[in-house]
Amino acid sequence: MPSPRRVRQHITEERIVEAALALVHDEPSGSFTLAKLAKRLGISAPSLYSHVPSKQYIVERVRSRVVADIDCSAFADRPWDEALAAWARSYADAFVQHPETIPLLTTNPVQAPELIAQYEVVAQALTAVGWPREEILPVLTVVESFVMGSALDLVAPVEMVQPAPDDATPLLRELLAEAAGDATRARRTFDLGLEIIVDGLRERLQRVTGA
Repeated sequence: MPSPRRVRQHITEERIVEAALALVHDEPSGSFTLAKLAKRLGISAPSLYSHVPSKQYIVERVRSRVVADIDCSAFADRPWDEALAAWARSYADAFVQHPETIPLLTTNPVQAPELIAQYEVVAQALTAVGWPREEILPVLTVVESFVMGSALDLVAPVEMVQPAPDDATPLLRELLAEAAGDATRARRTFDLGLEIIVDGLRERLQRVTGA
């Protein structure tokens, strides 16, 4: 068995991040703690601080890993509304790959430079077309909130609503029966919701700018 010192020599920041992501995947309903992470790595919790400065730093490195595939390049050459929709789709696709991270990442302040840089791109694009400054962050939050909820729906069982046999819900039962086994429901729901949000934002921009 390798000595504790030899084990610690093989602990790298990258390995810590990989272990943290694996831990969140394996225990999606459990709390993410340094004690659990250290146990997974075979070291003591205090030893982690020899490699990373804090728990928040690890969480943000996990966020960086998850958001690495989000593409905001559409803002460079497409109208703001089309670009926002493309960004939202890419955002959702990234979190569909790691839905277990959503509870952790949505309850910790965003510091990952990769995502912060994308916020800047979106904010610049919205500012350029006349969005009021006080509404830019709310617009970002609306889109992100929808994306996170939709990512969970996109990986949920196809038949999530299951009334009890004695429930007096005839119309709901008919609708559920018509949709039974439809594997595209969540994706179509996402597309509909995104269209409604973007249409609403487009109308609001016209209203507040008088354009």
